[in-house]
Amino acid sequence: MADFPVKWFSSDMGGSPSGSDDAGALIDLLKACLITGFNTTPLTSLAFDSSTGLVTAEIGQGHGFLKHQVISISGADQDQFNGEFRITEVGSTWATFAPDAAPISATATGELIEIKAAPIGGWEVVLEDSERHRVMLRSTNPRSNGLMLHVQNDHWNDGSYDNWQYASNTAYPQRGAKVKIVTEHTDIDTYLALAETRWPIGWDYASEGREWLLVGDDRLFYYTSRYAQQGQRSTVTFGEFDSILQGDAFGTVLQGIPYGSEADWADSNDNNYAEFAKYGATGEHYLARPYHQMPSDEATLWCMRGLGFGSGVMYQYPNPADYGFYVHSGPTMVEEVAEGDGNILRGYLPGLVQPLQTAEAYHKAILDDLPGLVDVPVMLWLSIYDDEGGYTNYKEINGSGLVGWRLDKWRANQ
Repeated sequence: MADFPVKWFSSDMGGSPSGSDDAGALIDLLKACLITGFNTTPLTSLAFDSSTGLVTAEIGQGHGFLKHQVISISGADQDQFNGEFRITEVGSTWATFAPDAAPISATATGELIEIKAAPIGGWEVVLEDSERHRVMLRSTNPRSNGLMLHVQNDHWNDGSYDNWQYASNTAYPQRGAKVKIVTEHTDIDTYLALAETRWPIGWDYASEGREWLLVGDDRLFYYTSRYAQQGQRSTVTFGEFDSILQGDAFGTVLQGIPYGSEADWADSNDNNYAEFAKYGATGEHYLARPYHQMPSDEATLWCMRGLGFGSGVMYQYPNPADYGFYVHSGPTMVEEVAEGDGNILRGYLPGLVQPLQTAEAYHKAILDDLPGLVDVPVMLWLSIYDDEGGYTNYKEINGSGLVGWRLDKWRANQ
C-alpha cells in the first residue's frame, strides 16, 4: 500500500475545521488534522480506468477536496479501492487518484463507500478536559521521545488579567491559546512543563478572513494562521526534529507567537507575529532541554539557520539571469542558543524547503517541478519573518517570505 507519511490541510478544504477564536476551536482543528480526519462524504461511485491507471471518485457538487490532498477511501468490497491516496485531479463533482494496484473489478461495490481527508495519523489524545478546553497530545511513533503538547484553548480565564476579554487592551496579553511541552503527567492539570508559549487563534481583525495551513508527519507539525489587523501569517511548530545526538530524549521544539503589553490585534503593528521565516530569530523559540539533557533554570532557546537572512528573501523574483524561481533543498539547521563563543548545532528541522525568492503568486501553490526536486510536491506559503514590520518595501509583501514544505517524506526512516 502506498505510504503518505506527510499530509497537509488548509482552510480551503471542504469540511475543514473552523480555526475560529471560539473556545476549543484550535483543539478541534488539531485533533481533526492529526487523528480523525474530516469531510467524511459518501461516494456515488468509484470506477477504475485501465487506460489511464486512475480511479475516478464521483462525490457530488461542492465536495471541497483539492489536488495533491491525501484522502482516505473506505467501505468498498474490493480492497484495492480502499486506503489512502493522493488526489491527482479534481473537478466540480469528482476527483481522481492512482490505486496501488488495478482493482479486481472496474467498478467498486459496497453498502456505504466513503471518502474523507485522511489524518496524519500516529498521534493520540493522552488526556482531555473538553469542558475546560484542555488537551494533551503526543506521537505514537515508537521512535518518539514521548514528550507531549499541552493545549489550553479556553481564552485563558484562570485569572482576572489572563482572560481573552482583555485581548484588545494593550496593558494585557493578546489572545491566543497557551501551549506547552510537558512530561511526567498525572492529570490534565498536573505535569512538568518544559516550555510555554502562545499559538494564534481565529482571524479577528484580518480583513481577508479565515486562512490556515497545517502540514506535518507523525512526530512534528507546522501550523500557519492569518490574523490581526495587518492580516499577516504566523507559522508555529511543535515536535521532534532530527537530532545529531543519539538518544536525544529532549529533542523537541516548541515555537509560538509573541505576547505582552504591546501586542494588540486591532492595532496596525506587526509585533504580535512569529518570526518563523527569519533565520537567527529566537523569540518564542524553545527547546525541551539543553543538549546535555539536564534541567535548567533558564529557558533553552533555539533558532533556525538556512541560507542568508531568511526564507524567501535572498534574491529578487524573477531571477534576472533566467527569469527563474529557485529553492534550496538543503537541511534547515536547529541551532541551540548557548552562552559563550557561539551557538550549538543540535540537529535539523524535517520537511522544510527554503525558497530563495518570494512572489505572491506562489502563495498556496504546490509545485512538483522545482530545480533539484522534480516529481517532489512542495507546498509554498507566505509567512512573516519580521514581527516589527520592517523590510516592508521588499516586493510589497510587508515583512513576509515564502516558506516551503516537502509533501513526500521528511525522514530517512519513513
